[in-house]
Amino acid sequence: MTSWKRHLGALILAWVVSAAGAARADEPVSPKLSGDSKSLPVGWFVTQSAPNLYEAGVDTNSPCEGTRSAFLRAKTGNDTGYGTFMQAFGAQDFRGKRLRFSATVRVKDVSGWAGLWMRVEGKDSKQPLGFDNMQSRSLSGTTPCKRFDVVLDVPPESNAIMAGLLLSGTGQAWLDGVRFEVVDRTVPVTDLLAARPAVPQGGPHGLEEATQAAAAAAVTPKENQLATGKVGEHWFNLGRVNMDKSYTRGADGIWRNILEEEVTEQGNEVKGMYLGRPIALKVTADGKRTLIEGNWGIDPVRIQMDPEKLTMKAGILERELVRDTDYKQDPTCIRYQRYEGLRTTDRLDVCGAALSKTPPPVQLSLSFLGNGFRRNKPPGGLPPPLPPMTPRDAMRAGTNISQ
Repeated sequence: MTSWKRHLGALILAWVVSAAGAARADEPVSPKLSGDSKSLPVGWFVTQSAPNLYEAGVDTNSPCEGTRSAFLRAKTGNDTGYGTFMQAFGAQDFRGKRLRFSATVRVKDVSGWAGLWMRVEGKDSKQPLGFDNMQSRSLSGTTPCKRFDVVLDVPPESNAIMAGLLLSGTGQAWLDGVRFEVVDRTVPVTDLLAARPAVPQGGPHGLEEATQAAAAAAVTPKENQLATGKVGEHWFNLGRVNMDKSYTRGADGIWRNILEEEVTEQGNEVKGMYLGRPIALKVTADGKRTLIEGNWGIDPVRIQMDPEKLTMKAGILERELVRDTDYKQDPTCIRYQRYEGLRTTDRLDVCGAALSKTPPPVQLSLSFLGNGFRRNKPPGGLPPPLPPMTPRDAMRAGTNISQ
């Protein structure tokens, strides 16, 4: 049996494969849950945004695979919290390899979202080497059993790997059929941290700089569905900006949406049409500040993103938000918010490649434009205060209640 399989069997003692049904050396390990509903498998634990919000255990009712599944459940009605059922282990036996973490998952009454996640860390835990939490393909509401996977490269400098099940908001999620497999390079990674370089097609290439058209042509259909960055609800990757009227990049390097509007990129300049209005924008970034400036139709546009503040202006419209330093739900994201007293009146999350030192100009510009320049009230905020009631209004309200 190979060293990585021996390591896997040692690190998750409670996810055991019986001696009679152990996998052969050429098969993926398929751990199973053991224990009872009042205990957690050895090596697995719960972390959460605040104490006593979530609990985990083992459930024998209606598992997706085998006879048992693990569950993660919200204990309160707090829909702004998050919890994860996870494990952590050393990366030494996986360095230089591509690792796939997969499991069968189902959810019930999830108000936020749920998904598998995996993180690869090096010397600096604040700067992960790889991360995916299925946010662009997450589960919500109630869904039946389905197998999902997260695939990350484990660089030679990796120190630790963490993986588990994430639940944001209320509800319950189950997983079973957990597998960790080393896969070959034909299996695409799902890393959200940065855009992956395209794999050249059609034989050897010279040393000349690859064109965008060649890069776009090299993206496989499956890779085109994997997010590398995100602004608000709009995610993007090498060949797609996923939004209301999504843009995709053709083999000629031109981005087009279903309205046949076109956007082109020349260096850090973005030109074309968006929602029937011409855009001419320039994107500059130095690692500390990202600036998008230009025009959208007749309106001047200026979007400035700093580590502590985000300002978005278009014509007479303006959004001004500050960083939420307490936000730790997704380490690949910065959450910007606007507060008015106790209420949060605006929110925008910026994630992955959108925060890089060299963000992709077209994808970043379209993602920001798609979020608009009007405030976006987040769900779950306190309602606006009501005006004081007159005595006559109070009497009328009392009459209506009694009737």
